[in-house]
Amino acid sequence: MSEKNNLLPLVAAFLAGVAVAAVVACIMFGQKGAAAQKENSVQQGSNTQQESQVQAESDSAAPQSVQPESASSDTSVSSQPESSESDASQATQPVSAASGKEDIDYAKTFPSWNPDSRSLGELVDFVDGVTDQSSPEYLEPADRIATFDMDGTILCEKAPVYVDYCLTMYRVLDDPTYEATEEELDAMQQVRDHAYSEGKTFHPENITKDDLVASAFSGMTPEEFRDYVVDFADHTDVVGFEGMTYGQSFYLPMIEVIEYLRANDFDVWMVSACEREVVRALVERYDIPYDHVIATDVPYVASGREGETADDYNMGSDEEILLGAPLDEVECGKSGKLAAIAREIGKRPVLAFGNSSGDYSMLNYAEGNPDHVGMGFFVVCDDTGREYGSDEKAAEYYDQVEKEGWTPFSMANDWKTIYGEGVQKTELPGTENTENTENIENIEDTEDTEEEALPNAA
Repeated sequence: MSEKNNLLPLVAAFLAGVAVAAVVACIMFGQKGAAAQKENSVQQGSNTQQESQVQAESDSAAPQSVQPESASSDTSVSSQPESSESDASQATQPVSAASGKEDIDYAKTFPSWNPDSRSLGELVDFVDGVTDQSSPEYLEPADRIATFDMDGTILCEKAPVYVDYCLTMYRVLDDPTYEATEEELDAMQQVRDHAYSEGKTFHPENITKDDLVASAFSGMTPEEFRDYVVDFADHTDVVGFEGMTYGQSFYLPMIEVIEYLRANDFDVWMVSACEREVVRALVERYDIPYDHVIATDVPYVASGREGETADDYNMGSDEEILLGAPLDEVECGKSGKLAAIAREIGKRPVLAFGNSSGDYSMLNYAEGNPDHVGMGFFVVCDDTGREYGSDEKAAEYYDQVEKEGWTPFSMANDWKTIYGEGVQKTELPGTENTENTENIENIEDTEDTEEEALPNAA
């Protein structure tokens, strides 16, 4: 019995130890489970954070229109000055040019145009297509050819008549260094009287304008003649206008078109029925090179060889090239322009600009280009306030434009200004010699009849 009593403390101690061990084991197991649970929780939290970040990035890439905007956000955006500037910039772009190049500053590139000109927008869209390498309409720069008529297309032709007529009138009637013949004086006085009183071209019966130009300037070198034209243009005021010389009588909107096309790697050519050296001298101020001027030719002869045929002699090293007579019998007008373009450019234009029946063929030549879509643009002188336009003639031209599918440039509606500030249309000075105004039957009423009567009408 005493032995049993002696074992009791040992058993109790053993059981106590087991109990303690069990408790420690439970505690350790519980801590391990808590740690695992914490690790799982952290991992889940990390995954949730990554998912949230991905979702946020996805939401930010989505269109803003699907995201709810707070009132404070609206206020913040509307208070930014860039918004109003952007709106103002958009307001300056032509309505139909929305698909054109967004980086064009129309106020700087086309300051003389009305900002809502749809015709200008069509031109910009065309240029956008042919210069965008990703566009099916893309053209290599070498094939971007644009042809322009001069008188009435980029230069005033109602001042009061074609510029070469005005030049010859000055030479014969006003130039003290030139001794004109009685025949020249009588003929050019008749031309001036009708031009100053009617604004129309008169054709004397016994001598043509071709003969007058040839006789008045023959014997000059091409350089001397061009210098003469420039001097006349820069120092002679335009008849029927105030505030500009003949050298300033270019249509500013069309000069902007030329500069725009050249900035987009277009090869710009002048194709005029006016005399070639006259055109060269006038357009040189806009950096159009001599070899890009196609026009009616004045024959050239070697000095001392007047009256001889060029094929019958060889020019010597001590001889000069001079202007001869008469003018080229083949005009550079109507279908003659197509022949000249084919001969001198060798490629078909994709853009053509004209203003009269003498340019119909050239515009159709561009529109009918078999290798690429082309466009013809027709300048309509329908402005009777700032220019000597004709409502009746303008209506005829608009009918022709619609019939042919060309794009019209309206002086009255598309152009903000024609010649710039400070230029005013005035009244024609009237006749200087009423005796000659009886020959009314020789007056040409329109540009078209002038072109049919003159081999070198512009």
